[in-house]
Amino acid sequence: MTVFPPRLLTLADLQTMGVSSTGAQRLVRAGALHRVAHGVYAGSAWWHALDDRDRTVQRHVAVARTAVAPPVFCRDSAALLHGWRLLRDPGAPQVLHGPGLGTRSTDRAAHHHSGRLPDDDVAERNGLLLTTPQRTALDCARFLPLGAAVVVLDQALAAGVDPGGLTARLARLPGHRGVRRARNALDLADPLSESPGESLTRIVLLQSALPPFVSQPTIRTCRGVYRADFAWLEARVVLEFDGRVKYFLDTPTGEVLYAERRRELALVGAGWTVLRTDWETVTRKPEQLVARLHLALRGRVPRP
Repeated sequence: MTVFPPRLLTLADLQTMGVSSTGAQRLVRAGALHRVAHGVYAGSAWWHALDDRDRTVQRHVAVARTAVAPPVFCRDSAALLHGWRLLRDPGAPQVLHGPGLGTRSTDRAAHHHSGRLPDDDVAERNGLLLTTPQRTALDCARFLPLGAAVVVLDQALAAGVDPGGLTARLARLPGHRGVRRARNALDLADPLSESPGESLTRIVLLQSALPPFVSQPTIRTCRGVYRADFAWLEARVVLEFDGRVKYFLDTPTGEVLYAERRRELALVGAGWTVLRTDWETVTRKPEQLVARLHLALRGRVPRP
């Protein structure tokens, strides 16, 4: 039985292993090989051991390996390859061409766009060409939905992209598609955000009639200094976003829950009201979160 290495394999790679094109099709039907893109395969055991994000990255690698010329990945594809987290992975790799080259391609595995592509907007990462962090942030701000754009911008600013540089580039694009959306997203961006969930929560807070808040403040208690996701300092109200990653990453869940409980008790003991929210509330029932916060800020502790 053929043992496939843990990497992508072209038909040429398979032929060196003694597997013909017809044999590859049989192995796909038998479940031993997985077809990643036209002419690109992976051993099924390795492929299915990857998480969703890594499989998406490998689909980009597959597009690059079979392209006539090295593609330049853009928009959320570039954000993914820069290592930034997304609200959702690209449905297909996003590729950018210079003007006049068109947006159509026989390569159906990728989504092709046409636009200005100066050489200094192109970078290389792990052997792939992609738009620079600044150009990636600019394109995502212009073309992604608001929440998805802010999630990317938060991470771009945290990675060192200059917001002034983005504003200046937008000023040179009057009348272009997505410029107003990008300015709105940039107004909402904050490099202090630590997760997509926090980014979406902040959008809800900023678009409500709630008083101004502080992101990531440090709060001193008898058990030490803690950092909160959001806080209204005068009202002594803290809001925490509870995401799955917090509880199911490297530290055992029980230990995380215990530490979170001690942290909350310390904050309450120091005179703070602690509210929590989650993904479902922020994305589906934001009005409930805003109502609870209004009550808390008026000194009436809401029930969870």
